[in-house]
Amino acid sequence: MASAGIEDVYAREDDQAWTKIQEENKAILTEITELCNRPDRKTPEVLFLLGGPGVGKSSLVNTINKALCGKYYPKAKTGSGNAQSKTLTLQWFEHSGVQMFELQGAQKDAFSKCLHLLPNVIDAAGNEDHNSAELREILEMVFGGFIPPGTSVEFLQDQQKEGKVGCLKRLYPLCNEEWKVTKVVFVASCKEPLPTQMVECLNEVLRAYDKKTGFPKFNIDVFVVITKYDLVEEQKRFPAVRQQEQITMEKFLEHEREVATHFSIDGSLKHNSIRWVSYVDGHSEDNPFIENIALKFVRQMMQPGRSKHQVENAPSTVVTPLVEMSRDAERWLAETNVNMKTALLVLVAALIIALIYHLLTRSPESKMDL
Repeated sequence: MASAGIEDVYAREDDQAWTKIQEENKAILTEITELCNRPDRKTPEVLFLLGGPGVGKSSLVNTINKALCGKYYPKAKTGSGNAQSKTLTLQWFEHSGVQMFELQGAQKDAFSKCLHLLPNVIDAAGNEDHNSAELREILEMVFGGFIPPGTSVEFLQDQQKEGKVGCLKRLYPLCNEEWKVTKVVFVASCKEPLPTQMVECLNEVLRAYDKKTGFPKFNIDVFVVITKYDLVEEQKRFPAVRQQEQITMEKFLEHEREVATHFSIDGSLKHNSIRWVSYVDGHSEDNPFIENIALKFVRQMMQPGRSKHQVENAPSTVVTPLVEMSRDAERWLAETNVNMKTALLVLVAALIIALIYHLLTRSPESKMDL
């Protein structure tokens, strides 16, 4: 039986719904333009895509690009299923991969003057499900803006093998403010188990704080995109465009709840988790319903995050050298006290043993003198 084609999607949508979603998309384009032109918008957002191999990170990039420029361009290389990811570098898509000459129609009207403020996207290689010091170091360096765009992930891993964890900080001592990640998008497939170890690795990195000031190292919001929603049986908006095994809505909701638990977003699931459908190679004809998801996502990514307090912008050192010296002195005194008590006990025991030995080994003449 042939899989449902994109034409079948069109056939199942009445003209009224079609027109309504197109009008909504134009309104969202306007909203994104307004977010670009906010007076406090000095630099574009930097989105970092994290997830396992084959979950749809590259397809997500291509879909965002299509929604923002109006025409489908396969900018990001896409893998297939659980095969090894084709993404071997920290691919940097400036302004979501959109170029001025590619803008079409409504998109051209919206972004021709603010293209430079559309989000930058970093598409990283698919990682195995693990939580390691090596991966934490790479994430910390990327989030902090230390790793240049386009750097090979394999190069970073090879450097760690030769120089051990910590070597990347020596290789890349300076950060670039424009490279700093502002939002992390964790990409998970509804058909694959959630990589919980990778999630915990990410959470550990984002929980890190500066040991001198006490403030968090990163001011980064986390969002989760659950891909391949078109393979859910009960939803009717997006019939599967490929012959793939479908899943039930019950299974999808179970996966969604697991995501909420591991990311601690139970109370903000609708805001921080997105049900995603991508354009894919060979099925990239205009579909305003897919673009609606992508445009809402971009709008969400461009919403201003939590503003830093002025104290956070210029933090003072709480743990000063004097505090450290005081702690070292207290620790030394505590250790010394324990050692002195032990030494006294040993000394007393030695004196008792010496006295007993002396009494037992005295000569007979000495005993008669007593």
